[in-house]
Amino acid sequence: MRHGSFAGVLEEYVEGKLFYTWLYGDNHETNAGNSSKQRAVGKILLMSEIPLKISMEDYFGGLCDLTGEIGRYAISRGTVRDKESVKLCVDSSQSINMTLKMLGKLPRNVSKKMSTLSKSVEKLDRVLYEQSLMEMTGRKEFATGVEVVSPAFDNFMGD
Repeated sequence: MRHGSFAGVLEEYVEGKLFYTWLYGDNHETNAGNSSKQRAVGKILLMSEIPLKISMEDYFGGLCDLTGEIGRYAISRGTVRDKESVKLCVDSSQSINMTLKMLGKLPRNVSKKMSTLSKSVEKLDRVLYEQSLMEMTGRKEFATGVEVVSPAFDNFMGD
């Protein structure tokens, strides 16, 4: 069992690896070329596919945190009316949430993240619902309660 900074670093690595693969898939050389015009692949790596030796806690923690990155991506795609990508984000986050809930008793650090994960899924559902309403009513403004605050994410999106 790992403690402290090293455990946190491994969890962050797992989150980054999961998000990168979720965006580009396994064939990163081909898929990472034009990030602003390409849709996410939606692949979620299994624990055995992570190249480092990690614990279940590291993997589940990174998986929980992945939903936050997926949520930020959903907001950026929603603002350009990419409903298909937003739907992929909702489906991915719901799958992660349901899978972790079905596992039952989770490690303590992961259990603490479950309420945040559930709230993230609810927010994404709201984004998709609002996007559907806008589509039906012809509204042009897109207002959510979610804010994208990551400068690294803005750089990724080419802004």
